[in-house]
Amino acid sequence: MSRQLGLESAGSQPGLLGHESEPVPGRPSHPGPDRPGLSRRLAQAGWSAFDRRFFRLAVIPAFLAVFLVTVIPFVAGFGLSFSSMNSVNNHVLPPTLANYKTILTDPVTHTVLLNTVIYVVAAVVLETGFGLLLGVLLATKHRLISGFRVIFLLPLTVASVAAAISWSALLNTSQGWINYYLGLLHLPQPNWLASSTAAMPSVVITDMWSGIPVVAVIVLAALIGAPRDPIEAAMVDGAGAWNRFRYVTFPAIRPALVLAALLRTVAAFQQFALFEILTGGGPGLSTTVINFYVYQQTIVYGNVGYGAALAVLLVVVMAVPLLLLFALSRRR
Repeated sequence: MSRQLGLESAGSQPGLLGHESEPVPGRPSHPGPDRPGLSRRLAQAGWSAFDRRFFRLAVIPAFLAVFLVTVIPFVAGFGLSFSSMNSVNNHVLPPTLANYKTILTDPVTHTVLLNTVIYVVAAVVLETGFGLLLGVLLATKHRLISGFRVIFLLPLTVASVAAAISWSALLNTSQGWINYYLGLLHLPQPNWLASSTAAMPSVVITDMWSGIPVVAVIVLAALIGAPRDPIEAAMVDGAGAWNRFRYVTFPAIRPALVLAALLRTVAAFQQFALFEILTGGGPGLSTTVINFYVYQQTIVYGNVGYGAALAVLLVVVMAVPLLLLFALSRRR
């Protein structure tokens, strides 16, 4: 059997390509611990080296793509942030810190930064919370649950631009369906997209419509893949539904929930279509966030240097919650 598996005993000498030779006289003839044959060890070493070379080569295209799409534009933008380049000045040199001084002293930038924090926190917290609730409901066993899964996950198939146009029509003050039904119920009819107090909640609600299903899908996949033995053991011990979810189910799906919050945080910082189509950053500055403000300064007003500095600020601000979420995901 040992010959067939390519193994040899401690009291024998390996032959060519792993074949065993006769036991050496004077040595113990009882079998010792098995070791891989020479051919098997050579094969493993060869395949291991091949695998290492293959994966090093295979990662090169992905690395080049990331380098070309991410690193080079970031380095170029960081360099432009020290310039005074605008629509009338094409000179990049000499470098200056004037753009960053403007960021620190400009009250408009402070308002935009506050709007960004409010929008991101509201969108991520609400989408993660309601997405968790929806994912738990969709994971329940019921004969009609498949139909509900299709209905609640339909927003995933709608592009953000189409969703923004649809919600712009729904929130229209005079002809929108939402105000129409509020009027039938004799409830207040806000000027959703033209009011400084209602514009930001309108954008958050629109983002929730497409963001909650994303979280729900991730939570649903985590719940389906979670082990059943701990839950059944908790049921046997007499734990209620809330205690089972709090102490057994939630710890099992927490990494997936953190991943969902991470994805929604990145999406919230990158959101542009909703602000452009729904409010245009208004009224005033009430819905102007950093991402939209970068577009305005760079493309609309032609302040390339200041827009690049705002883009660097966006990266720094976005890194803070992402690092916190990464730290939370590593906790046990």
